[in-house]
Amino acid sequence: MPGVKNDPREDRFNQLEDLGIEEKALLLDKTTNEVTVAGNDQAMKDFYARAFQEWALGNLEGTAFEIFEDVTAILESDT
Repeated sequence: MPGVKNDPREDRFNQLEDLGIEEKALLLDKTTNEVTVAGNDQAMKDFYARAFQEWALGNLEGTAFEIFEDVTAILESDT
């Protein structure tokens, strides 16, 4: 709908999910379009680092605490 803004947290979740896939902390099943946690500890650390880097560069909106909470929520649940 024109003029309707998306929820900023939902947008951030989507961006973070993409970053998690790029960092191989999350796996995308292209047939079902489902995302699951890879279970790779180093990839998870890289995901946190990348999320904060993107936030510091101004590519993610929110506070540092919100970024941390959202990445943690994504990694603790098979999104």
